[in-house]
Amino acid sequence: MNKFKNGWTMAELVVAMMVLAVLMMLSLQVLKPKKIKVIPFTYAAIKNLNVGAKSVLDVNRIEELTNDVTDIPVANSNKSCVDIAEAFSLTGSYNCVNGTNTHPAIGKGNTGSPNFQTANLITYSGLEKDFVEKTRGDAKPLQPCGIRPVGIKDIMIDIDGDEGENKVGVDQFPIKLFDTGEVVPGTCSNIVSSSPIAGCSAADGNKTFEKHALCGTVTTKFINEDYPFAYTVYRIREVTPEEIASGRYRANQSVGEVLMINGKSMAEISFAKADCIARNNVLTRLQCKSLGYEPADECTRLGSYCIVKQSRPLSMNLFAVPF
Repeated sequence: MNKFKNGWTMAELVVAMMVLAVLMMLSLQVLKPKKIKVIPFTYAAIKNLNVGAKSVLDVNRIEELTNDVTDIPVANSNKSCVDIAEAFSLTGSYNCVNGTNTHPAIGKGNTGSPNFQTANLITYSGLEKDFVEKTRGDAKPLQPCGIRPVGIKDIMIDIDGDEGENKVGVDQFPIKLFDTGEVVPGTCSNIVSSSPIAGCSAADGNKTFEKHALCGTVTTKFINEDYPFAYTVYRIREVTPEEIASGRYRANQSVGEVLMINGKSMAEISFAKADCIARNNVLTRLQCKSLGYEPADECTRLGSYCIVKQSRPLSMNLFAVPF
């Protein structure tokens, strides 16, 4: 009688399949594109700064900022940086002294000097700087050339602190902080308006998005590409008589929905495209034209307006692509 087994038992087969599944998962993590790996960290870095900055700047803006939007009074020049730092859980102390050499780590293995590092290892640099008065779009339907002043400062985030490659576009990303607490993607290139729209002069397109000083020789427009997450345009509109008649909605009720243009959803798109289409007015009309985008008619119809929201991190698997 043969006492040796010629096959596997069901229990052994199940264990083998579980081991194989774990090995495959580990392999996919190694093979996964770097851009997909950093999606949740970059998303969190901007989302958290947006919440912290709004709680500090938007509420106390009148008290803290001078009338010409240049900065908090000199005697208290680092207050907004300190207040924002204290809104986070930090791994160490913060450096918010205006005039000091704060910067993210440059090059592989080098040590940076950021304002602070949060508990999830993300660092922020540039928060101690003065707000500089620049412009942003104010393009109402009858004022296509409109611009208005805004206080702004360049920030650099590093999603893994001193670890990793310490390279812009890999683990470091430029962003813009407005004096209202609004946070949007920055750029590593000048946005040049080569063909002004009818009736607008070159002066109307004052470049809010100038090249970030810490980008070095990098020239990619990060506001429009290479950010590892996207934005979505939502349209807020009044309900139609047909929708009221159906009983699903009340009269005078508003509906929020992802904007559709020619049957195509304006979800998971670049910040620049979303801002321009929604007439959100961070970019000026000239900047939008230079990037090839125009406002959507659906966002300017009577009883309608559009808003731009940062999309949730995209699917974290090997076959997911950021855009």
